[in-house]
Amino acid sequence: MKKSWWKVPLYCMAASFLCYVLTVRILGQFTLTTLPDGTITVDNTRWMILSSLLFLAVIVVGGIFVFSKMTRKELFYSASVLVAANALFGLISYKEQGMFAVYWSILSEWNGFVADLLARINLNLWVSAVIIWALPYLFILFGKKDVQK
Repeated sequence: MKKSWWKVPLYCMAASFLCYVLTVRILGQFTLTTLPDGTITVDNTRWMILSSLLFLAVIVVGGIFVFSKMTRKELFYSASVLVAANALFGLISYKEQGMFAVYWSILSEWNGFVADLLARINLNLWVSAVIIWALPYLFILFGKKDVQK
């Protein structure tokens, strides 16, 4: 466990950066639409579909290709590191609301779909934050059952 504590945080941050680049530079263009008055805006339905596909891709790729050889216990500890970081840096971002918040949002972009979805249903801000912070625990579902020695 001491050797694998960094795997979920590193994977999620790398996936977040990739999702950010894909969304802003490439895929986000497919969500743009022109209104009758010539104004360009984002089609929210397309945006939700795009972000849901990215979220599912991160979960499936991570679960099947990255974390399937780890035990559920290892994944729990590794995910807990990221959950703690999410809570700490999320609270700092909320308090500071400066460039730190922007950088942290880029490094936590992989779960943007869930954040958007919870915002759309008007769930309490703090309940939403706890749910979003805890999303790395989803990877535990892909781990091997603990083997008794």
